[in-house]
Amino acid sequence: MQQEDTYLAALAKRSQLFDGIGTDNLSALFSCLGARRVRLAKGELLLRTGEKADRFGIVLSGSLAVSTYDTDGKRTLIKLIKAPEVVAAAQALSGADVISVDVEANEDSVVLLLKAARIVTPCENACAFHARLVRNIMRTLAAKTLELNRKIEILSHRSTQDRVRNIMRTLAAKTLELNRKIEILSYRSTQDRLMSYLRTVAQQKGTAEFDIPFGRQQLADFLCVERSALSAEISRLSKLGLITSRKSHFALRRTSPWETCSSRRTPARPSESGRVRD
Repeated sequence: MQQEDTYLAALAKRSQLFDGIGTDNLSALFSCLGARRVRLAKGELLLRTGEKADRFGIVLSGSLAVSTYDTDGKRTLIKLIKAPEVVAAAQALSGADVISVDVEANEDSVVLLLKAARIVTPCENACAFHARLVRNIMRTLAAKTLELNRKIEILSHRSTQDRVRNIMRTLAAKTLELNRKIEILSYRSTQDRLMSYLRTVAQQKGTAEFDIPFGRQQLADFLCVERSALSAEISRLSKLGLITSRKSHFALRRTSPWETCSSRRTPARPSESGRVRD
């Protein structure tokens, strides 16, 4: 490999995703996965809310901030991701249509972006190191969702591609669900928790009017608030014209929050250093 590829491979090898894959194989694997390196200055966006969830990244250096923004543009920091951790894998591999968070550089950073579709679809050569990569991703998602490691063994069988894909999506979906719950509970007030939940459901369903799977007490339990406080807040928001509600049916009555957030914030896009050598 050329000097640049050798340097990139050395950085990437620190990630658990490449455990058991020789440095000499990484260049071919990067090409197989459509990998590209992205350099980010502090504050530049890697991924934006509403973008297609078709890729995820490995932090090679620096750190990234994962955040959400409410309708007033107030930022809630969900977590910081440092090298050599993985970012947005749960959303990209779960089959989600769009990204539900903003991911931006917390400092000058370098990220290796990988195409999710190339992960779940083995390459034409059915190379052993590609199968190993899938196994490593499985292990990472399983650890986050406290799933048993026995499921990872399925990845060694190439004839069970559909089973592998379904298990990966299940694990990724569970991780994504946990992340959404943590995001909602990171808000302090009943209003913010309720509106965060309703915005999430609206975004998932693609409509501002929808039914939720909870009764009033179940919703209060899910949001970790008192039922009386929740009922009072729903009544108050209805009088303000922000929502309408009837039992488990809700409607958001103002501009959709994901449109509002994207229109208020237009950070510079990251510069790219080009694709990794084919």
